[in-house]
Amino acid sequence: MKHAVLIPTYNSVSTLAETLQSVLAQDLSGVDGVYLADDASSDGTVELARRTWRSDTPLVVIQHERNGGERRNVNTAVDQLAKHLEWIHILHSDDLAKPHWLATMIRQAESSLSTVASICSSWDNLNGDGSIEPGENDSSKATVHVAGSAEAIRDTLRKGCWWHISGCAIRLEAFRDIGGFAEDLPQTGDWEWLLRCLQRGWGVDYIPQTLILYRQHVGSVSSTSFREHRDVAESFAIIQKFARYLTFQDVCRLHGARAVALVSRIGRSLMSRNVARARKALMLLFSVPARTSGALASRHSVGAELSSKQSR
Repeated sequence: MKHAVLIPTYNSVSTLAETLQSVLAQDLSGVDGVYLADDASSDGTVELARRTWRSDTPLVVIQHERNGGERRNVNTAVDQLAKHLEWIHILHSDDLAKPHWLATMIRQAESSLSTVASICSSWDNLNGDGSIEPGENDSSKATVHVAGSAEAIRDTLRKGCWWHISGCAIRLEAFRDIGGFAEDLPQTGDWEWLLRCLQRGWGVDYIPQTLILYRQHVGSVSSTSFREHRDVAESFAIIQKFARYLTFQDVCRLHGARAVALVSRIGRSLMSRNVARARKALMLLFSVPARTSGALASRHSVGAELSSKQSR
């Protein structure tokens, strides 16, 4: 099998050197190269990467002339990868790989079923103050295989995204079949891609070990989207898109939970005198009844929509 590491980055001089050092600490003998996908950085990110990289394994830089956002950056980079590659291992430029990350992922990839599109793991949250919130980390537990099915889609809609793009491995054959990440969903595009993956009949392997440190900071896409309530707005769109896999009660419960979250955000925003943020949350809250009706109207039979990979 042919493997490569893909590091999407944008203006990452404050974190990239540490990320690259964590990659250099891996056993790189199983990969053909490390690809840095730079989304038109203006802060010297690429120059820093070239100064930092010290390995016989090549660092291949893919530079975009214009900033297109995280999702487009990954999609475009995948299109430019060497054609002989079979798997990519993605690590965001502000996250850190634990020393056994790559070897564990490659070993699982090479033993996985041909119907597996991706492999993911648990992770630790690395907070801005240096503290760590541990994730699930039990090496005695077996890897969990989630097959693509209507039940898996419904469960993923109800629970939220359990698949983490940073630190994951993706089979390129599956990526081409499923399609790239939705470029208009900067916050929830990983959730939407996972749902399409399961809808196409591909499976995912989950390793119940923390293999990366996921950095939490105010400049991240997640933090920015949270401040703008984009996470809630995008999730409404995804629920409607896949509402056919949900029951009436599921739809009402999911929208109700988001309404409660918006009420809480309005209260916190007003307490901090952030009137603009409160206003945005209020506008979303007023839209909940219409969004719920739209999602309920989208529900219908799912039988013919699932592609089967069982013959692969």
